[in-house]
Amino acid sequence: MDINTTRTINELVSAIAYVLDVMSEGTNLYHSWRVSIFASQFAKTLIPDERKTIFYASLLHDIGYLALPEHITHYLSSQEDPSKDPVILSHPIIGAELTSQIPNLSTIAKLILNHHEWYNGRGYPLGKQRNEIPLGAQIILLADQMDMLMRSKSITGIKAIEKEISLWSNERVSAELLETAMRVLTDEGLVEEVSDKEKIPAVFNRVRAETGPVDIPGSVDAVGIACEVFSQLIDTKHPSMIGHSKRVSVYSILISLAMNLSHDDITKTKWAALLHDVGKLGIAKGLISKPGKLTPQEFDAMKIHAVFTRELLETIVDFKEIALIASSDHERFDGKGYPMGIKGNQIPLGTRIISVADAFDAMTSTRTYRRAMSKEAACDEIERCAGTQFDPAVVKEAIPVLRNLSVSLL
Repeated sequence: MDINTTRTINELVSAIAYVLDVMSEGTNLYHSWRVSIFASQFAKTLIPDERKTIFYASLLHDIGYLALPEHITHYLSSQEDPSKDPVILSHPIIGAELTSQIPNLSTIAKLILNHHEWYNGRGYPLGKQRNEIPLGAQIILLADQMDMLMRSKSITGIKAIEKEISLWSNERVSAELLETAMRVLTDEGLVEEVSDKEKIPAVFNRVRAETGPVDIPGSVDAVGIACEVFSQLIDTKHPSMIGHSKRVSVYSILISLAMNLSHDDITKTKWAALLHDVGKLGIAKGLISKPGKLTPQEFDAMKIHAVFTRELLETIVDFKEIALIASSDHERFDGKGYPMGIKGNQIPLGTRIISVADAFDAMTSTRTYRRAMSKEAACDEIERCAGTQFDPAVVKEAIPVLRNLSVSLL
């Protein structure tokens, strides 16, 4: 399989940062993208050799927030002290731990860990001060605070922003950093550029291209590790789904092995299984975990996640096939599924495998609206639906695997 590891990881990070800022009503806050734009331009002047690291750390700086009911900006813009909430206080730690799992991103993880430390020592989670804080982390903090400031309706225009951030000198960030950043903002017109949401994607793509990618080693399965890390994010947003994507991936691999698929086909199925629910990051928590039956309107809203999954993964050059496999898991063998209504062998084989694995995990997991089935009962249901919901050939190979799974995998 021909995969450009560096390009794929960098594009995947950008895509995940985008989807983390999508709200349930379909709007995008563009918080991570705007922070990365500001931080990259500040770094270009201050520490150009670390610009790539700072840019991608900015994209991932808030990935530890997903356990919160609302987007992180909701809490940081309120009058409440964020340090009093354990989840907010720990989100840099969680984000750093997740990021550190991806090969060659340990330096990025350190910046994420320190991005809420204040120059005067009153930040969190470690209470560092002055030169104890990496300059890259200080740059991300300033970019983060800049984005939050621009969301305030009472502060508009560069002059108002300049007046407000002057109060942060040697408090949140050093006076030297603040002076340089203000010069960059004024000279390059960044505030005006990113104030228009319609222009942000173009500005982001320009800055990303200028910044360049972080090199990722091709000697390890960095793409698979990244997919696994991001699958943890997907499941974290909806607590009842914790571990779901990983289990679906494991079941899909086992079924693929039983069907004697090639190494490349197994790998594609594995990655697609890990990311098959990425579109749910844009679906409201209340809708995913609703205890009762969904209304027709709610079900239509839920179905959008499959389309979103495909659109998001198609932004990754080497993931075109993965995008189709991952986004088609709600298609049915009889053609009565969604989002495209394709049937039979029109559905990729990897998808037909993931569909069985996904249904099995859903049935054997406790959800807010029902208790878990036994694996025997779940297998009986899958066999009953062979030829309608599922590919009979896949079911034939999958059932012996699923019936004999060890307890440790369930």
